[in-house]
Amino acid sequence: MYKFGSNNYGEFDPNQQWTTQQPVLSLTELGLVNNKGWHVVHVLESQCGCSRLAREHADVFSERYQITAQQQSYRSAAEIAAANFVLPAVPAVLLFDDGQLVYAGPYASGPMCSTSDSFLTSILARTVQLPGLWLNGEVKACRCLVTPSIK
Repeated sequence: MYKFGSNNYGEFDPNQQWTTQQPVLSLTELGLVNNKGWHVVHVLESQCGCSRLAREHADVFSERYQITAQQQSYRSAAEIAAANFVLPAVPAVLLFDDGQLVYAGPYASGPMCSTSDSFLTSILARTVQLPGLWLNGEVKACRCLVTPSIK
């Protein structure tokens, strides 16, 4: 049972692809309108069992974080890759503030992607100010590594 439950649990970017990447990603490259304020891009893949857990987390964005449906979009790992952005694993969330990418990574830490283990709350509430782009690849979470088969 432990092996089954922890099969997809691990470091979000185990190959440290993000340590060498100088990412530039815009909403327009994803086919989205660049508006003021927050825009959340959810990256969920049906082939990844962790996406079921993350979908529950994505569903609370409107209520918990006051992010309207118009401020949220869904993209596949293939669409993110087509925009020349390396995404090491899914499920992932990309947070854009005034059109600028400020966070990329998992929804939460821990094997269950629990909303109680989320770092997004303080970012979206603006109670923590990020010094720049946070590529959160070192955290351990439920994830499926992005491979050509997920694209």
